[in-house]
This record gives sequence, structure tokens and C-alpha cells, in this order.
Amino acid sequence: SALNASPVPIEEIFAWYRGSLDVHPIATSMVTGGILAFFGDFIAQKANASSPDDKYDPTRAASLVSFDVVYRASQCALFPEIVKLCDGRHLGSILPMADLSGDLHNLAVLEQTLTNQFAVIPFFYYPVFFTLTGFAQGLSAKASLERAQTTIVPLLKRNWLFWIPVQYFQFGYVEEQLQIPFLCVAGLAWTFILSATAGSAQTSQKELTTAAATPTIETASKPLVGTNVPTHIVQTVKNKSAEEAAVEDRRLKL
Repeated sequence: SALNASPVPIEEIFAWYRGSLDVHPIATSMVTGGILAFFGDFIAQKANASSPDDKYDPTRAASLVSFDVVYRASQCALFPEIVKLCDGRHLGSILPMADLSGDLHNLAVLEQTLTNQFAVIPFFYYPVFFTLTGFAQGLSAKASLERAQTTIVPLLKRNWLFWIPVQYFQFGYVEEQLQIPFLCVAGLAWTFILSATAGSAQTSQKELTTAAATPTIETASKPLVGTNVPTHIVQTVKNKSAEEAAVEDRRLKL
């Protein structure tokens, strides 16, 4: 009966997964990345909810899952090329202490890690991330650019802190067929960080709009470039500031 059926051994599941990677490597990596990205965002949304009434945002989840699926497919094409081109000789030629007659493995792993983290990530990964998630969440091109400018520096710092050791281990010690699945699993934690930091494009846009619509006394005298704040609001704040200054001046004279 179904109640007496024995559980499927982990070895059989792993063997089935390895077989799927052999036959359909790109599709398997995309599905793996998408599923884990979904759970990473789900955990992030629940953990960062300010109250129990906060609703789950399926659009935000869909944008992050879509991005992860696209990026996993690109990794399947990029990683073999990175491994082929970054063989350790580039670093070896500029590091006089490197023994090129010996094993180039460690230099190759370092080259591959640095190439991925300092070339692929800032110039491919994040442009695709902000473009795709911004579009999926209904942002304009200008709003997506503003969102990127606001969050790119802290995201890059977090990315390098998290992924440089992970990528070094992956390039150096994980067999090639399992590299993308390994990164998908590590990506579960990273998706949580990414979702919590820059997952909601609408929240970022709301914060920008709120900041533009509520100028402070100190900034009221400066032109509000790139905002839609009505002139009469700015003038009201200016007038209020002048009136307060006049009252303070009269008080001091007394």
C-alpha cells in the first residue's frame, strides 16, 4: 500500500538528477535555479514583512525567478569559456613569484574567480538583473536606472563578499557537471540577500517618489532636479522657512 511504501533513497534521487544533467544540462540547471530562487525570495519576503498583514508579492517573485532562469542558461555557456581562457598563465605572467613550471591549478582557479566576479558580475549580471526585474515589475527605463544607481554599490559589496569564496571553491573543487547546481544551492542564500536588498522595484520607486514629494527645509531652497514636486509646495516650504527665521530674529532682538 501507499502507507507502507519505502521512501526513495537519496542515492536514487541524485542518480536521477545526474542523468537529467547529462541529457538536458541547460534545462535542468534553469529549472533548478528557478525553483531555488523562488524559495529564496519567499523566505526573504516573509522574513522582511513588517507586519502579518503584509501580502506576498508574486510579481516580485516572478521577476527574480525569471532572472535566475535566464542567468543560469547564460552560465552554462559562459563557464566553459571562462575555464578555457583563464588557465593561470595570465596571472603567472604578471606575478614574478609564480612558478609557471609547477601546477597552474591554483592560479587558474583564481583567474576564473576574478574574471567572473569583476567582469561578468558588474557588466553582465547586474545590467540583466535590473533590466529584467524592473521590466517585470512595471518600472520605466528611467526608474530602473535610478534603482540601479541607488543599490548597485551595496549590492556589489555584498556580492563580492559572498560569492568570491563560493566561486573559488566551485571553480577549484566542484566537478564541472555539478558546478551550476552547486551555485544554484548557494544561490538560495544569495537570492534571500538579493531579494531583501533590491528585490522589490516598486518599493524602491515608492521611496524615491516619497523623498521627492517631501522636501526638507534645508533642501527647499535648491532646485529639485528630476522630481515632479509642484512649485507651490516648494514655495510653501520656502515661505515657512522665511517666517520661522523672522520669528527667531525678533526673539533674539527682544
